[in-house]
Amino acid sequence: MARTSEQSIYTKSSIIGGLVGGVAHTALVVFLWNSWFDDLWDMLMAKPLNGAYILLGMFLLGFIPALFYVGEKVISPAIIVGVFLLLSGLGSWLAGPVRPPSAVPTPFALYILSWVGVVALAGVIGGFEYRRKQRATS
Repeated sequence: MARTSEQSIYTKSSIIGGLVGGVAHTALVVFLWNSWFDDLWDMLMAKPLNGAYILLGMFLLGFIPALFYVGEKVISPAIIVGVFLLLSGLGSWLAGPVRPPSAVPTPFALYILSWVGVVALAGVIGGFEYRRKQRATS
């Protein structure tokens, strides 16, 4: 059975799934951030724009993959974010504690600070997979 119109990935259930994914990723990453670096709440109070940038990234890194998966069962954004999170977390864990300020950021800090690139990569690859699925079913 062919689809007569393009289906939108933005449905009520995909938005709710994205919100749940965003909150879950944020909770996990805030825990890791507070374990390895200074308290995020203190950063929000001292440097609100830096803290907001980091929190937005933490949320979107969970929101985008969940939105794609719940909306159309597109898995590639979750794989991309999961691999980056796993590798950066493992790299930072192997590097050891970094409590004193350091000029060299850990892999986990790079993952969080460069979230825009990871979200863009996940979104573009997810868009390609979504289009491929649309063509395959039509």
